Amino acid sequence: MSICSVHRDDGLMAIKDFKCPNCGRALPESTRANALLTCPACQSTLLISEFSVADAKDAVAVATPTHAYAVSKLLSKDDICTVYKCTFSAEGETWTGMFRIATHAADNDLVEQEARALSHLQSAHNFDKFRPFLPSLLESFLFSDASGDPPRQVNILTMHAHIASPAELYSLEEVRAEYSGGIHPKDMAWMWRRLLNVLGFAHASGVIHGAVLPPYVLIEPRDHKLALTGWGFSVRRPASGAGSPMTAISTSYEGWYPPEILAKQVPSAAADLHLAARTMLYVIGAKMHGGTPEHYLLEPEMAAYFARFLHDDPSRRPQSAWDALDEFDRLIESLWGPRTFRVFTMPGKGS
Repeated sequence: MSICSVHRDDGLMAIKDFKCPNCGRALPESTRANALLTCPACQSTLLISEFSVADAKDAVAVATPTHAYAVSKLLSKDDICTVYKCTFSAEGETWTGMFRIATHAADNDLVEQEARALSHLQSAHNFDKFRPFLPSLLESFLFSDASGDPPRQVNILTMHAHIASPAELYSLEEVRAEYSGGIHPKDMAWMWRRLLNVLGFAHASGVIHGAVLPPYVLIEPRDHKLALTGWGFSVRRPASGAGSPMTAISTSYEGWYPPEILAKQVPSAAADLHLAARTMLYVIGAKMHGGTPEHYLLEPEMAAYFARFLHDDPSRRPQSAWDALDEFDRLIESLWGPRTFRVFTMPGKGS
């Protein structure tokens, strides 16, 4: 299909030589941009934007000055947001993203903070190197509907180009639910390596994530991709060391936070690494004994490695994600030999 549009000062756009994708009949010559349109011939509900037209059946249309989104399948719900699949058209293609809307208007500030953090990271000179591990912020706006409830903040996030749909992603909560006894430590290893890599980038960019927890660590099992979400809890920590305490924590995982966070001290990279290590131990089903993780497949050297991240004193924990990654690579090579690809599966969720 092709579209030829002429923008006019009256806010309308003229559409020429453009047919309904369902019945093939010509659409009206003029309609309002970023709105729903019913085909007069077949009564199909279509979504018109400046870029294209799409079938909006079984979806809710949300229009902004720059895009029109078809918001459909509920994907998840976390501490801050309810997350839906959305589609939109741009550059002649249909794209899929996440429509993250504050569940409660009282959390609008946290959704705005997520947008600020991602925008800051996207401005880094080396962002492209770490793009596969992060959602990209497309748009952030206040949304209100006919309910009369207070407006809620929305972030539209897209994932790496090779992740076709958010439905391909699984949180580590979902992974643990599927593998009730925990996954094999060798499967955890690729997740840990990628998580340390993206945390190293965030910390080097002056951002402390603040919620490196199972709901916010997403994986794509087939090709071993990982994305870190949940940036609404994040705080800036400039290179000077100045910074601010976190304004909110994940109440679902309050007991996982290190003492300095609960004491409202300014967080450091060591706080993120503490939470990240706890998340990895959770996903393999390890138990704690006297400050040391225990698992029947976890070698003593590996247990000792992870125990260092769990000290109550942040100064005794590893301080650099990238240094921790280098150490981990040396450790697994000494314990397991050269790295090999391990197939990891999760049940399909559909599109």
